Amino acid sequence: MQACWSVGLRASYVVRRQLLLLALAAPLVTGCYAYTAAQPGAVVPGVTVRARITPAAGESVAPVLGTKPQALTGKLISNARDTLILEVPTVVQAEIGSAVQTLHQRVSIPRSELIFLEIRELDRKRTYGVVGGAAIVVGVLLYKALKGEPGSERLPGGGGTDALVPAFRVIR
Repeated sequence: MQACWSVGLRASYVVRRQLLLLALAAPLVTGCYAYTAAQPGAVVPGVTVRARITPAAGESVAPVLGTKPQALTGKLISNARDTLILEVPTVVQAEIGSAVQTLHQRVSIPRSELIFLEIRELDRKRTYGVVGGAAIVVGVLLYKALKGEPGSERLPGGGGTDALVPAFRVIR
């Protein structure tokens, strides 16, 4: 059996390792938000908020959420004069197998049970820092990958000692 066509992949171990580290560092970008204090009457519906609640309020929402929270994080649905309605995520395990599903429950919190309210905002300085740092790292990795090393060029005429790893083969 002789391969009539094969494709080889060449990538140095260092470049692959650096790309893997970059991929693992990508979730750090999601940490570019900060919570700032807000007056409950000034927050408009649709905004993501974190509400710190009294232990009595935690007891009242425990049957709905399955836990007794000290703080609730979710989207503000309604901001009435005496009550806040939040849509908070809850994790539920399926009855069959070990699958987990995220559901959203709407929870009513009386203003008298609200200790502190914070709104989630984009932290621009941290975001620009992370994006700028990632752009520099990607630029350096691309430069190293494209530059090559002295003496690693192929010889004219197709000769050379580079070992190619077959990624796909068609056998006739």
